[in-house]
Amino acid sequence: MRAYLWLLLSLVVGATAWLYVHRVLSPWEYHVNVEIGTLKAELGDLYSPWIGTRDLLLYQRNPYSPEVSHEIQMAFYGRILTQAPNISAQSAVDEQRFAYPVYVVFLMAPTANVTFAEVETWAPVALALLTVVGVLLWLDVVHWLPAWPTIAAVVLFVLSAPPIVQGLRLRQLGLVVGFLLALATWCVSRDRLSAAGVVLALATIKPQMVALPLLWFLGWAMSDWRKRWHLLAGFVATLAALIGAGEVILPGWLRYFFEALRAYRKYTYRPPLLELTLGNILGAILSGAMIVILLSFAWRNRKAAGDSPQFIMVLAIFLVVTMLTMPLFPLFNQLLLIPPVMIVLRGWANLRPLARYSFVAIVGWPPIASVVFLIWFSSDSYPSGHLPLTPSVATLLLPFILPVLLMSTVVDRNAT
Repeated sequence: MRAYLWLLLSLVVGATAWLYVHRVLSPWEYHVNVEIGTLKAELGDLYSPWIGTRDLLLYQRNPYSPEVSHEIQMAFYGRILTQAPNISAQSAVDEQRFAYPVYVVFLMAPTANVTFAEVETWAPVALALLTVVGVLLWLDVVHWLPAWPTIAAVVLFVLSAPPIVQGLRLRQLGLVVGFLLALATWCVSRDRLSAAGVVLALATIKPQMVALPLLWFLGWAMSDWRKRWHLLAGFVATLAALIGAGEVILPGWLRYFFEALRAYRKYTYRPPLLELTLGNILGAILSGAMIVILLSFAWRNRKAAGDSPQFIMVLAIFLVVTMLTMPLFPLFNQLLLIPPVMIVLRGWANLRPLARYSFVAIVGWPPIASVVFLIWFSSDSYPSGHLPLTPSVATLLLPFILPVLLMSTVVDRNAT
């Protein structure tokens, strides 16, 4: 009966989240960004990789070139952007350039011959399906297989969480990376190391999301070379093939890509959460200290079996530290927190009351705040300032509390 109650609650939360998006958040964003803002159209995060893919594969145009960047800007802003040379990242306008490794076009190739309207329609469906499969893979990896109503409830809660909602609305390729990380981890747990290496190489389409987790996977494989070399071989061979294939379709693409990354840092302001909360200097120092401690923790657990709780616990902590120390401020990046949250839920009975209340307060805030705004909001007026983003605010606290919750599950389990 409790499982069915959770399923019912997840249906209510999901309906509330998406009703809030359609009645409050989307109209407000369109008003702010298009009606009174600088955008000509809200095209999401998939437009620039789609344009880059289409222009490269169909017209042999360099997706990193100024011409393609101008084409993207005309679609977003109705004009070509010009910015002062010394403008700060905080004041700069997002230039919406193609800033992916060129081999992302192999993933996007099926969309090259269709209109963006069709891509825009079907992308959320495909991304939602990948997210659902990823959740099921994570459930298997963390060895938590409850009754089907509970599994359905977990899936619905994930799909209605603010980070996933944002990722689906923006058509973010980060959701593909989240699925690939889940698949790679599942392959490791099933001792399919070559396949895991291949999948991890594919996940580098967004390198900033996978840099730290890759350190764990590759370091773990090297710690027992004779048994785990297949993972390294699959990763290196696949990454080399992707880089080589990219060189075939766009010679010299690595230089263009790194130039695009340097430009990206100038026109986007994406500080790590620690630097955002503690300041640049103290945040950078603490980030460095956390990474050193993390690597030490990984070294002590390097012999853990791929299907062991220790392996997934180390990976979960790597994912949390990634959120805190890497420039991943946009909310959709918190999809990386799905496995650590699952570990917390699996060990719920072992958590102390204060830990439970803190977690419930953070994850319960979005639906409660959404209900308040749905009651308050009318189609004739828009909430002032950034108030419509209020339901997502508490979610930013999750990376800070998860390390404590994860350690609490370990300590309490050992104590019992």
